[in-house]
Amino acid sequence: MIPSSLYKQIQEVMPIPSIEAVIMSEGFLLFLKRKNSPAKGEWWFPGGRIRKGETFKETLFREVKEETGLDVKIIEFIGVYNRIFPERHDITIVFLCRCFDEKVILNDEHSEFKFSKDIPSNIHPYLLETIADMKKKMS
Repeated sequence: MIPSSLYKQIQEVMPIPSIEAVIMSEGFLLFLKRKNSPAKGEWWFPGGRIRKGETFKETLFREVKEETGLDVKIIEFIGVYNRIFPERHDITIVFLCRCFDEKVILNDEHSEFKFSKDIPSNIHPYLLETIADMKKKMS
């Protein structure tokens, strides 16, 4: 692992590659409420940093399992997004996934979760683009 002081320096000068999973179950999407910056207190999708040597799929499965306890199946690639926050700049690769068990076990990165057909009111605007792209691919 990278020491936090070095990771902070890296974040100040370059984008960080990450993966996110838009998880669907019976027409409902899974949203997680973030406890940390960026987007603290807002609804988001599970995901995180790509580790050296990991494939996109390995990162996706690891991050989803760590954050939700769920196993998922990748359905489709949604897109690549440039997400610039005051704290950092992420380049995020997003996949649509399906879960078959809705028993979510959150880690300490999120305060709550919900499966919803409606878009939560406190969702970060970056996710609206992702959801719109997902709907285009599904139509």
